[in-house]
Amino acid sequence: MAYNWIDAKDYTMDSLLYFDQWILDYLLRDQPDFEGDYQLTLGRALSRYPHVAAYCRNMSPARASFVDDALALASDDLSVLAAREAETEFLQYHETFVVYAWPEVMERVNYIADWDRKWLDELIDLKEKIVLDVGAGTGRLAFAAARDAKRVYASEPTYRLRDYMRARIKRGNRTNIKVVDGFVADLPFEDDTFDVVLSGHVVGDDYDKEISEMKRVSKPGGWLIICNGDDEFKRQAPNEELIRRGFEALRHDSPSGGIIYNYRLQLE
Repeated sequence: MAYNWIDAKDYTMDSLLYFDQWILDYLLRDQPDFEGDYQLTLGRALSRYPHVAAYCRNMSPARASFVDDALALASDDLSVLAAREAETEFLQYHETFVVYAWPEVMERVNYIADWDRKWLDELIDLKEKIVLDVGAGTGRLAFAAARDAKRVYASEPTYRLRDYMRARIKRGNRTNIKVVDGFVADLPFEDDTFDVVLSGHVVGDDYDKEISEMKRVSKPGGWLIICNGDDEFKRQAPNEELIRRGFEALRHDSPSGGIIYNYRLQLE
């Protein structure tokens, strides 16, 4: 799905130098949805960036052979124009990862820029609650929650986004937000820790595993909240996977033109 969050012509393969290992592990493998020869496109895109190729090998050793094979596919007489076209195609395809390298750009994406904290307030009362924001990104939910919550932990597996949130905390002299490393399916917290676990645009790769882990760190009677950002996509119905697992859906019209569903589930 194309989101048009960036114009890839404004970026280069140097963006990969800001990627964590887990991102490179994902990028440096076949992509079934890619139209064309993905490995050839990668090789052409990397052909003018030997330092980026070296970084990819070092950061993602399990994918080093994929990088080498990709480069071998790119002809020695590849033109600068053809290499640049491949670079732009690769980066546009992975636009949702490119913005991780540039948090200031991510903040301008409509799902953050057009979002209003009233949609979070509609879902849950956070006063005096201990809250976890899973996959916190630039802090959309974490900083909104911190206005009312007693304490907020922002779990984020991307170091560029963690650094960005920490800089926001320092600039705003915020004392009730703590940023930590962590994945939704492997959260670095003990059982029964949080009154509320928030997320947005995170759950979906493995519903059972991810939701189970969010439940594990929640207190009995606590809440799981999925508060999505705003966009232009007109969804026809709520997410069936979440509804089947007991979540209640709340709908609103986005200022971006889309139809948004948010979700909540109170635990026993």
